[in-house]
Amino acid sequence: MKTVEELEKEINNVEETLNNLKTKVEELKKSKNGFGPTPKDWKPKRGEKYWTAYYNLNPTFFICDEREISKNIIKYNRIFKTKEECQLYCDVQRAFMDASREYVLNKYNYVLRYAHEGGEVFITPYTNVQPTELFFDSEETVRNLIDKFGEENIKRYYLGVY
Repeated sequence: MKTVEELEKEINNVEETLNNLKTKVEELKKSKNGFGPTPKDWKPKRGEKYWTAYYNLNPTFFICDEREISKNIIKYNRIFKTKEECQLYCDVQRAFMDASREYVLNKYNYVLRYAHEGGEVFITPYTNVQPTELFFDSEETVRNLIDKFGEENIKRYYLGVY
């Protein structure tokens, strides 16, 4: 039979291992995408390549120059440093649009929201109010999208929360 001191030492070792694993899980979650997210206020420098979603939600790149078209692309579109991040943005947008439907009066129309105070993503139904958002048949449909892409990616690439 183990002594109290031996048990306390074992408990401390297990707790330390658990804390190390939690830290490792958080690091893996952050690096899961293989790229660092583009900062919200990032603007490419002259001659630098940047990526944006084309009209068909496929990544396309441009080279920053002084022409008006480049200024307008940067001003009115989400832009990214890497093709991989732009592709993730396109995938998230396409998945939400494909899973959505039109608003139906007097029926539950589920929408995805973000509570800035608590920093939480939540799903809420509407029956007789039509906000300007994408609507879904069920909470499960939205949960599946969150599970597929991860809550942090949904915040950044669907809800625009940085």
